[in-house]
Formats: sequence, structure tokens, C-alpha cells
Amino acid sequence: MLRIHLLAGIILCYSFSIFAQSQPNPAPTQEIFRAMRDEIKRSMNELQLPSLEKPYYIQYSLTHNSSNNIKASFGSLTESHLAQDNRLAVGLRVGSAQFDNTNFFDPALGFFGSSDDEERFKSRSIPTELDYSALRRELWLATDAAYKQSAELYAKKQAALKNRVRVDTLPDFTLYSSTSNVDTIPIPTFDKVYFEHLAVDLSAVFRDFPAVTLSTVAIEFNTKQELFINTEGREYVRTDLIVGVEIVATAQAKDGMPLAQVYSSYSRTPSGLPNRDSLLKATRALAQKLSQSLTAPVAQAYSGPVLFEDQAAAEVFLQIFAPNLATQRPPVTERGISDNPQNATFQNKVGARVMPEFLSVAVTPSQAVFGTTQLVGAYRIDDEAIPAESFQIIKGGYLKGLMSSRTPTRRIKTSNGHNRGGAAMFSVLDVSASKDRTQSYTKLRARMLQLCKDRDLPYGIVVRKILNPNILMTTLYNLTEGDFPFARTPGQMTAIEAYRIYPNGREELVRGCDVAGMTVQSFKEVLAVGDRKTAYNCYALPVTAAFFSGGAQFLPASVILPALLFEDIEIRPIEDDFTKPPILPHPFFSRK
Repeated sequence: MLRIHLLAGIILCYSFSIFAQSQPNPAPTQEIFRAMRDEIKRSMNELQLPSLEKPYYIQYSLTHNSSNNIKASFGSLTESHLAQDNRLAVGLRVGSAQFDNTNFFDPALGFFGSSDDEERFKSRSIPTELDYSALRRELWLATDAAYKQSAELYAKKQAALKNRVRVDTLPDFTLYSSTSNVDTIPIPTFDKVYFEHLAVDLSAVFRDFPAVTLSTVAIEFNTKQELFINTEGREYVRTDLIVGVEIVATAQAKDGMPLAQVYSSYSRTPSGLPNRDSLLKATRALAQKLSQSLTAPVAQAYSGPVLFEDQAAAEVFLQIFAPNLATQRPPVTERGISDNPQNATFQNKVGARVMPEFLSVAVTPSQAVFGTTQLVGAYRIDDEAIPAESFQIIKGGYLKGLMSSRTPTRRIKTSNGHNRGGAAMFSVLDVSASKDRTQSYTKLRARMLQLCKDRDLPYGIVVRKILNPNILMTTLYNLTEGDFPFARTPGQMTAIEAYRIYPNGREELVRGCDVAGMTVQSFKEVLAVGDRKTAYNCYALPVTAAFFSGGAQFLPASVILPALLFEDIEIRPIEDDFTKPPILPHPFFSRK
């Protein structure tokens, strides 16, 4: 054990030098790591309030974040800045691994931090210039706040269950032996001037489209370098990178209906993004599609076969099906009742059929590339210092397991390294099908039209783009000041590009519709899939909401899959009341 510890220390010290070099006037890496070890040891030995439990587990995470943000609109640069900070997170458990302060929800606590507003410990901002003494002080204050809250929660949890017969007697945590890991890659240079010019050029495309009301182009390059240590002796250093281009444009039809088109591309490094010409082409295509939609007919109520292609297939899978593939432990509340979490359909279905027998799904978190696409969901070490495992989660339609964290559940007792953003979460998923059930696009469309004929339906529906929740909440909602109509009920998604397909093969773009009523059971009705798989990157909603986990609100995720043909899906028209369009045209296009 000593030999392993020393070897890990050498590797970590070398890796931490990369972390230190990115900060102004960094402290020697040995000092930073020594401060974390010394304070965690002192806390374990001495931290205790009279008559309260001592900590049995503590973890420290020190992260250096760097974010380049560039925005442009209508040919002008509107924002360009670099933001950097250091964040400290403390995880502390009192009691024992069998019964501790976690897996308990107290709504009285503040969001994402201590109930004491004076000291934060889950995302504590700390100085960028650190030495041994300064870091020890920050660790001391954060650990003290974490302990006080943990002891309070432990007492509340005990009181809530004191006069009740516990049904859930599973341990609250799983302990592991010591180990050290490194998951780092060199941080590439970000050419700020190039990307500023690119954002301006992309946004200038909308000058040629008078129908577009609002538009924005955003480019971000985010890096995160993290040091982790816990009382088990598990340590890691990790580098996370993501760069993205997001383009959003809106317009308003004559009947007042707000319309939008979006484009996004994400990669781990700037070199993985599409080149300038491809992005210009994509921007122009977006603007043209938005302009066409203004005169498109409004969608009618429809129930029948629907073909989801490319981005739409990926979003349907990630929003409806994938969240159920991760373990969830219902939290105890002050009433002593375990509330059932969302996306928990598969918690007791391991071994059951959840998809057609010709479909399988692989979990491949360490897969960094598919073809020429860098997969932003890829990682090797999860947030609890557990190596990420790859495995077949669905084989021949049957569920073989779930992605798990160190919180045991009835069916999954140990972690397979999928804690991301505070709880178990999907990362990279690969959907495949037996060859006899894959079909070309032409045959998929013909199959759909035959089903429509059998049901006496005048047309089928193809959906090519569905609104991503992250783009909706972080860009589109702000751009339209909350005036854009979006799907609000579970199982409902906003289709921003959908077509009627008639028996003669004619396509007709329609506007104003939602995909409605979809559940995980809908995926049992997949009839066939395409013969070409594509990789899709996005920011996805976490399986466990940040309100409960205290973690991230969106996480990078990737899925590799073909087009999906469903036997029966409901398409519902949007029937909201809309504000009237502006009286005067856009001033840029009214100039003589």
C-alpha cells in the first residue's frame, strides 16, 4: 500500500504542476496538496460537537475554472471576456456508511450550499493566489460549515425515522480502498481573435434575412482542472474541456406565433469544431429554414407513425429514455416518507425487456471519439474518484444494469463510476440494432407511409429537430424575454423542425407543434431504425435535479444512434395566445 501511495504521489505532483501553471503566482503543488491532506486529517481527528456524531468521511475538491465567452449579434461583437476562478467543494458525512446524513431532503436548506449564508462549502469561491496557510484557512471554514449542516441533517433524519418502521434499510454509502488516478489532457490554445471574428461573421449572415427578428451567436471555451482527495486515500487530478458554438434566431409569423431555429456544435477542443465555411453554411441554412417556417401551415393534431432523424432522434432518446438508465435513491423527507424521484421507471426492471429485441445500448464513458466527432460526454474518473466502467446496459432489448454512484440501491449495490454533477448520470451512450432491422432512409419513409395507409392517415410525420433544454433555458428564453412557447409537461418536447410526408413523397414543413405523451414505454414501439449512425453532443439535464443533488444544472452528454421509426406518437399543435407582431419592420431593413 505504501509503494502505491508513493507512486501515486509522484504522478499527482507532476500532474498538479499543470494545474498550478494556469494560475497567477501559484503556490508549489506540494504545498497545495499538503494543505488538503493536513486539514482533512485534523478534521477527522478533532472535529466534533458535544453529543453529536463525528465525521466518518470527508472529501475535498479544488477546481480551477476558466471560461472564454464570446457573443455577437447582427454583425457586431456584443461580449468577449475571460473569467477565471477557484472553487472549493467539501463533502462530509457523519454517522456511518450504514446510516448517515445523506439521502435525506430538507427543503428548508438553501440552494446548493450551507444553510448558513456566511460560509459556503459546496461551491466556495476562494482566492486564485493560494499558499499553504491561505488554503488551510479556506478548508477549515468550509469544513466547519459542512460539518454543522451535516450534523443538523443527521439529527433531522434520525428524528424523521425514529417512530417509523424503515422499509429502506440499505446502507447510505459504499466505502472503497485508497487509489490515485490521473485523467488529464493538454489544454489547447484558444485563439480569441479568430473566434471573435468568426462570431461576428456568423451573426452577420442574418443581415440578409429580413424575417429574422432576433439572433445571437455564442462561442464558449470552458476548462476545468480539478484536484480531489478524500479520507479513504483516494485522489485524482482531472481536466475537463468543452468548446461550443450556439446559434439561435427567432421570428414571428403574421398570426403572432413565435418561431425559432437553433444550431449547436460542441467539442472537447477548438480543433474539433466544424470549420468556418461549414459554420457559415449551417448559419445560412438555419436562417433560410426560419424564414420558410413563417409561411408554413400550422400543424394539426396527429397520432400515428413518426420518424425521428438525426438531432431529433438524439434529443428524444436523451430527454425521455436515457435518464431512466441511472440509479436513483428516493430521498427520505421530514415526514419520514421516501418521495419517488422522476425518471425512476427502470429502478426495479433490471432483467426486463425495455426496448425491442433488435435494439441494444452500450455505455462507453471512456470513448472520446466517434468517426471525426469528439464526444464531450467522455471521461475516465467520476466525481467520487471511481473509474468509469463501460458495459452493455441493454442487450437484445433487455435491461442488464444501471449506471450507478456510491449510493446503493435495491438492485445496484456498488458504483460503476457514473457520478457526475452530484448523482448518477449518463455520459456516452451507443444505440445499435441488428442488421435485419436497419433500413435506409428511403425504406424507413416507405414503411412509415405504409403504416399511414393502413390507418387511413393522409400523411406521416418526420421530425428533424427538437429544442434542447439547455439552449431553451440559457439562450432562447432570455432572448425572447420568456415569450417563446415551449413544452412544459413531462413527456412533451418542442419540435422546431417537422414535416408532413405525403404518399407521393412530397415534404411539407409545418410549424407550431409539440411531440406529446412520450414515455419510456414508447421505446418498445420502435419498429425500425436507420442504417447510418451519427454522434450528437449536447448539454443535458441531470437525472437527479440540481435542487436535490446540489450539483450541476446541465452536463455534457453524447449519444451515438440511428434514425428511429415509432409506430404511434402524438403530435400536438401549440394553441397558446400570442402577442401581436411589431407594427413597423426591422429598422435595418427599412432603411432607404
